[in-house]
Amino acid sequence: MVTAVVAVVTLGAGFAGGFLTQARVGNDPGPQPAVTVTVPGPTVTVAGPTVIAAPAGGADARPSVNPLPSAAAGSSATPTAVRVLTAVPDSGRGGTKTVLTGENYPPDVIVRVAFVVKDPFGSDHKVRDLRDTKTDARGSFSVEVLIPSDLGTYEANSMNSYLRAGVSPALKSETVFDLIA
Repeated sequence: MVTAVVAVVTLGAGFAGGFLTQARVGNDPGPQPAVTVTVPGPTVTVAGPTVIAAPAGGADARPSVNPLPSAAAGSSATPTAVRVLTAVPDSGRGGTKTVLTGENYPPDVIVRVAFVVKDPFGSDHKVRDLRDTKTDARGSFSVEVLIPSDLGTYEANSMNSYLRAGVSPALKSETVFDLIA
């Protein structure tokens, strides 16, 4: 079963958010309707999930983990697809080890992984570079990182925190990491 979760957030005079889920049973992609969500602010349309087939031979499509400090990765990616960034686990205290997995980045490039704390307005408050890794020939990576342990209770309780993977300032993605005080 595949479940897609879509979060819609608008910032402005106030805050409005919405969440949608769409479940699909089995491997039959079937029709993938677009979902339109209207909240105060812009209208956002999200297409249904893209199914990426496993490589020939039935191998797992997920990249292997690049443990601290090094290892190799492997995955499948589509050059025109949207970059995907996930962290497992996606919450914890400072000192937590998490595996950050990225897909659909340019192939064979160095990716800088950072921990970012943002103020309530969405601006970077603190940025901690954690490590660099390299994408494989298909533009995927998986790397183990250690969440900084010297962030204070103020950052954990009052601000949003993210893991960021970027090739350049124009080519970066973030995923939420819920920092627990």
